[in-house]
Order: sequence, then C-alpha cells, then structure tokens
Amino acid sequence: MEAWKKAEEEKPLLPSRQELKQSFTPPAYPEKKQEKNHLLRTQLVVCGLLLAALLAGRYWHLPFYESCRAAFLAQMEKGVEFTGEGELLRFANAQAETKEEKPEGTEEPEQEKEEAVLLTGAGGIRPAKRPNPPQGYKEEAYWPEFELQRPLEQFRITSPYGWRTHPKTGKSDFHTGLDMAAPEGTAIHAAADGWVIKTARGPSYGNNVLVLHQNGAATRYCHMQYVFVRPGEAVKAGTVLGTVGQTGMVTGPHLHLELLCNDVGYDPAPALGLA
Repeated sequence: MEAWKKAEEEKPLLPSRQELKQSFTPPAYPEKKQEKNHLLRTQLVVCGLLLAALLAGRYWHLPFYESCRAAFLAQMEKGVEFTGEGELLRFANAQAETKEEKPEGTEEPEQEKEEAVLLTGAGGIRPAKRPNPPQGYKEEAYWPEFELQRPLEQFRITSPYGWRTHPKTGKSDFHTGLDMAAPEGTAIHAAADGWVIKTARGPSYGNNVLVLHQNGAATRYCHMQYVFVRPGEAVKAGTVLGTVGQTGMVTGPHLHLELLCNDVGYDPAPALGLA
C-alpha cells in the first residue's frame, strides 16, 4: 500500500512531450495501390467519340446530326402528361359517346401519332421550307363546334398564322399560331371549357399550357410568364391559366396561341373572329 502511494506521488501531473506527440499523431496505415477503373475509362472514351461525331456532323451538315437535333428538341418540348382517372375518364367517355351519335359516313380526320418537331411558329430555330407547312399543321382554318372566346382582353396581333419572315432569323418561316402582344403579366384566359392535359417548358415555346376541349379540339398557350394550372385540372371558359410573358424564343412579351384538332394545327384567327 505504501509502495502504491509512493508511486502515485512520484507520477508527473502532466504527460510527457513524447506522450503528447503520440496522442496527436494518427496511426499509420499501409498505402494501397489504386486499381484502374477500366469501365470508367471506356465510358469516357465513348462519350468523347460521340461528342466528336456530333461536332463533325454539325460542321459538315451530315444527315444524322439533324435527326439527333430534332429528337433533342422534341424531348425538350415534352412536358408533364396527365394519366389520372376519375373526372378525366368520364370526360373522355362522354366525348366517345358523342362521336358514336354522328351519322354514318362521317369521317374523322386522321390523328397524328407523334407531336410535331418543327415548332417554328413559336420562335423555333428550324425554318420550314415552302410550299409545304411543317408536319402536323395545315394552312386552312378550323371552326370547332363550340364558341371560342379571346384569351386576352386587350392585345395587338403582331404575327398571324401562316408563312412569314422569321423576326429573328430573317428566313421564310411557317408561323404555327397567332401572336397576340400584351404587357407582361396580363392575365391569359382559357378559350373554352376543357381539361389541362399538359404543362411544359421548352426552348421554343417557353412556359406553355395545352388544354383539351370537346371533339378532339385543343388550344395551346405559349411564352407564359407564370402558369397557374396543373395537368388534370378542369377549367371553364375564362379561367385564368397564367400570365403573358416572354419565355422561350421571343422578341418581346406576347401570347402565342395555337388551335389544334386531333393534334393537327389550324389558323385560330377565324374561330376567334379575328380574320
């Protein structure tokens, strides 16, 4: 007992310098040789080759580059599709029953399966070539079986539907809608009763909304500043969908309005009483 007390008294109160150094020194581990990641290197080489091929296709105007570019623009324009049930299914069933009541011999226009890629009318960068309009659009007008109201209370038409000189590129271009200039922030109203089936943001259309009406008719509202509705929402004629903006490829604030029937675009001016 006395020996233990003596050892405790002789023990220093502070640790030695060597002990302090050892306590702050991290343990040494043997270095491991890093293994080569052959898969990552292969992926980097493939990506580099694809990038070089795209740049070469752009420089020499090779056909495959235009195909890749069209696919990219189509993907950028694709928005959120509504796939819900309930009210939308009842709406679709009602339209199917309406079509069945039509007299025999009435032919329905052939429905396009793919969305048009040449979105030149909303400020696209691929001008259409005369004499044919871009795929999915026709030069004639279309009158739906219901009345359309004007989406803006005050506006000025700056570019009608059809052939024009593109305001940015200066080239011949087929304008796929009706440009209605108004101050940024002006309320945009639904042209008729329907369902919001798509909202999207793209490099050409900017913020845009697609509303489905009766008998396959639809209206598209583009270059919006803000969008106040969402896919699947039921709207009435006059419902505020959003506000006028200048998103996408534009030269100023305006609404680009399109009128479609079974995914084919027509001149909306006559149906709005503006022709």
